[in-house]
Amino acid sequence: MQNLENGVKRDSRSDSSILLSGTQPDASTRGNAHWGEDGIYWRWSDGGVEGTAFALRALLAIDPKNPLIEPVTNWIIRNRRGAQWSNTRDTAMTVLALNDYLRQSGELAADAAYEVRVNGQTVANRTVNASDVLSAPSQFEIDRKLILDGANEIRILRKGGNGPLYFATQARFFSLEEPVSPAGSEIFVRRQYYRLASRPTLLKGSVTEKLAFKEGDKLTSGDSVEVVLTVEAKNNYEYLVFEDLKPAGLEAVQIRSGGSLFARELKSSAVTHLKNSAKPPAEERVDRAATARGASSLIAFPLSVRHDGGDETSARFTGRNRWVYQELRDRKVALFIDKLPEGVWEIRYELRAEVPGEFHALPVLGHAMYVPEIRCNGEEQRVCVLDR
Repeated sequence: MQNLENGVKRDSRSDSSILLSGTQPDASTRGNAHWGEDGIYWRWSDGGVEGTAFALRALLAIDPKNPLIEPVTNWIIRNRRGAQWSNTRDTAMTVLALNDYLRQSGELAADAAYEVRVNGQTVANRTVNASDVLSAPSQFEIDRKLILDGANEIRILRKGGNGPLYFATQARFFSLEEPVSPAGSEIFVRRQYYRLASRPTLLKGSVTEKLAFKEGDKLTSGDSVEVVLTVEAKNNYEYLVFEDLKPAGLEAVQIRSGGSLFARELKSSAVTHLKNSAKPPAEERVDRAATARGASSLIAFPLSVRHDGGDETSARFTGRNRWVYQELRDRKVALFIDKLPEGVWEIRYELRAEVPGEFHALPVLGHAMYVPEIRCNGEEQRVCVLDR
């Protein structure tokens, strides 16, 4: 039991992000806890869902009152995809574990009566007992006439019984807000622009200054811009896509899809700095002797962006990276990642300012291709390009 407790991975802030300033976890939000998912798959115990299911069975058999049982069960439920888990074996082991949980908790033997209200109007009034707990109506569609502009209140009231009530809500809507604010569910993304300004030096040839681009700053036609996407993954995910909607006056520097691009994992110290600083550094420098040595004019992954001349790769990144397939389209740059482990990752690519004008850089959109409820969007920005 002590070994299980020492090796568990906990997340008490599963619904909040370090990338969205001012977000605080809801007091009613349950934390998560799990085992496995370390990127090593030649042992059954390294699989997250199956390993956690076996660990939950051990907890229930040895210590049914252990405080880990609730967050572990919550993690298993949150990793369900529709009516099953990621594969048949994971599903079978999880069903066995949840059966043990239901035997210990006695939830299915309890009665419960509840009422669902939307903006004060009753939409459901049900009583559930042990004989019909698995067959009672449980899904209710809310009439659009009951939905108001602005804030809406959905209230679930217990009318009797002592059985637990589990609920989930799903809403589809569109928004007219401007600017669009960032949001996320299990994954989060932030986009930053940097203007790359090259100038000659006496000894180093060409030196490129990387200047943070802020709201209200202006670009000139022909300027190079580095796009930095920071992605926070609250779990281990597969088949993610991030669609970066380009400002209309900017185009990708690369001319062919499929170029080498990587997501690099940030160290905990860099994540702490990211969490504590609301703004990126005012200026970063990349030394490049392009004039003297005829180097390429593209900066894929700058190595010296610290003022003290240190190596960024060793200072900010763990060394882990994931290959990203980059697809260049008319309106956006689509980035596909087959597997992204839990952590905070950074992706960089380049754009070039071309057409003068004032443009809206619509938010980055991200989601799991086969699990659409795992999704996020970044923040809308404005970009002004002047004619040279």
